Amino acid sequence: MCIILTMYKDFDRANHTHCNVPNIFPSISASIGNYEPQRTIWKTAIYIHAPIRFFIIYLRWKYYREIILDTFSVIVNVAVSLNVIENLSLVGLSYWTSSLNYPFHEVCFKTFIGTSIFYMLLTSVLVTQYRRKSHMTRLERNSVKLKWRAFSINVVSFTIAAYFFLRHNRLCEPYVYSMFGFSEYIVVFSNIAFHMTTVYDLERRNIYLSTRGIRLE
Repeated sequence: MCIILTMYKDFDRANHTHCNVPNIFPSISASIGNYEPQRTIWKTAIYIHAPIRFFIIYLRWKYYREIILDTFSVIVNVAVSLNVIENLSLVGLSYWTSSLNYPFHEVCFKTFIGTSIFYMLLTSVLVTQYRRKSHMTRLERNSVKLKWRAFSINVVSFTIAAYFFLRHNRLCEPYVYSMFGFSEYIVVFSNIAFHMTTVYDLERRNIYLSTRGIRLE
């Protein structure tokens, strides 16, 4: 929604760079942080569902401890810690927008990308059959396949985005920054697709909430 609104009402400003060359796709940072109501829409969405994201991290941690061999428990904890940092960085880059505080936004963005890539890699390796306590169900096999595909697309699209970003800053060619922006969209959607595989992992499990705590069965 933020990108569409930016292209509709702030097209010229969002696509303007120091190179003064034409572009057609704004970056995500510009779309979520530089203009209203996009900035408010993005922050509201992130702040409202951030607690749910952390709750799902907890559910995934319990799930991984149940299915993955105890030998790899340390790696499981490292992966989950990376996921926590990833989500904290997402909140951080949403709060410190590129227009409000670019240095902090840049640090949060780089941390988000780095932790998300390593979390996806560790998780994809951990959930393979050789590291499980029992055989995978059909849904879990589908989940593993989708994880590897989403991870591969994420890494490739991020590499392409980094290439276009550096090329734009060095050569100032028309539409190169737009290719960076478009690659950035793919990075985000592949990240979303990876986390959506939780639907398959926890599909047959129930969450019980009581005064004694949370139980996953």
